[in-house]
Amino acid sequence: MKFQLKALAVAAVLAAALPAQAAIDTTASGNGEFVLTVLDRSGSISALFDLGINYSEFNVSGTSFVNSGVTNQGTTFSWDLTSGDYAQAWSLLSASANFTNVVYGIAAGDNLGAPGVGSRGYISTYLPQNSTSLTTLALITSAGNIDTYTGANGANSGIVFQNHRDNPLGATAATPGGVENGGSVATTGAAYGNGLYGVTSKINGTGPTSLGAIGADLGVVQVVSGASSFATASQTVFGNGAKFNLSSNGILTYSTIAAVPEADTWAMMLLGLGFMGFVARRKQA
Repeated sequence: MKFQLKALAVAAVLAAALPAQAAIDTTASGNGEFVLTVLDRSGSISALFDLGINYSEFNVSGTSFVNSGVTNQGTTFSWDLTSGDYAQAWSLLSASANFTNVVYGIAAGDNLGAPGVGSRGYISTYLPQNSTSLTTLALITSAGNIDTYTGANGANSGIVFQNHRDNPLGATAATPGGVENGGSVATTGAAYGNGLYGVTSKINGTGPTSLGAIGADLGVVQVVSGASSFATASQTVFGNGAKFNLSSNGILTYSTIAAVPEADTWAMMLLGLGFMGFVARRKQA
């Protein structure tokens, strides 16, 4: 395939500077790390980026962790995929993918329910169409498949570039560890993003639709387990307009609606502006 030959050629150039990186926390640990997937099915290419934040930092429901408060008004985070340890993976993806066909999604999971006896679950980007309820058993399977996908992005024949996992040959004095974040690019195998999301754009083919077009706002949903393996898992859509957005220039943002000032705050602001105008006029006089 012409694309794969081109991608492999670019990867050969990048490999010379390939650093060893810290491994991604898995859902099996009870506090999986958020990963961003950017996928072009028509070009058979996907990229995975480790966002450096964990499930507990975005938890809003269930009992595994205290509510994170990430849906509070005016919350904003951003990531620049064109810089740092993301840059090489983003550059390769941009050179090879057709962005009119590209979709993206974000996911993290807890497949342990720790600390204590808590709820297993996952958090992902969300589109309301074709959303179906998950059973607890399907949820656990989906969370496990997130681990399969992220693990494959450490060592898989379909990878043409990766820099966010531990050195596959082991740490040495020259490559003792890694940095916090990184990315990988894959064309086949379990590391290829279509393996996790499938043609339905749902994690493991079940639950809420999780992928959307580049530039589109995606809501955020958390799915947690029921009381037994046969129970229906509950879904909580993040409030205050919480959303992710990935632009075609590689900027990823998470934001909620900013708080609207109270009436007395507006009154104080207007009073202050009026006083400033009064002082200005006195100086002119």
